[in-house]
Amino acid sequence: MSTLSAIIAHTPFWVWLALAAIVVIGLKRTQDRTVSSARLVFMPLIILALAVSSLAASNGSLAALVGLGIGLVAGTSAGLAIEGRAGTTQVSRGVVLVKGDWVSLFVLLAIFLVRYVATVIATAVPAVAAGEGYQFVTALLAGFFAFLTLSRTGLRLRIAYA
Repeated sequence: MSTLSAIIAHTPFWVWLALAAIVVIGLKRTQDRTVSSARLVFMPLIILALAVSSLAASNGSLAALVGLGIGLVAGTSAGLAIEGRAGTTQVSRGVVLVKGDWVSLFVLLAIFLVRYVATVIATAVPAVAAGEGYQFVTALLAGFFAFLTLSRTGLRLRIAYA
């Protein structure tokens, strides 16, 4: 059995259910939808919690903090650039019409893939996971996706309460 097939075979079933849910949620986000402010912040807060858990797993190492900082700046910049062209409009106070996009699906799948690979590495090669390079990259990616999502949500909330 190859390494890849062994990894896939030993992945718990619930992980594949989570992936299926992520795909369904992401595909729903490709359609225009009317969203309340409470629903706007739900997914970004989950993504932020995942980023915080990645940082906590690194025990707050300097490499992880630097990675998170760079991810924060890059993710915020990307989120503002993407959302600036998105065409979100206010329906009523606290409610917006969000144009469907593929970015949300990409971000959700990327987060899943990053966490999956990070977990495999941490399980299979703990010495690598303890290294600064690993901690930097995982925090960078976690920060990037969290702040990309949060910055887009911030702009949408601004429109919702304009």
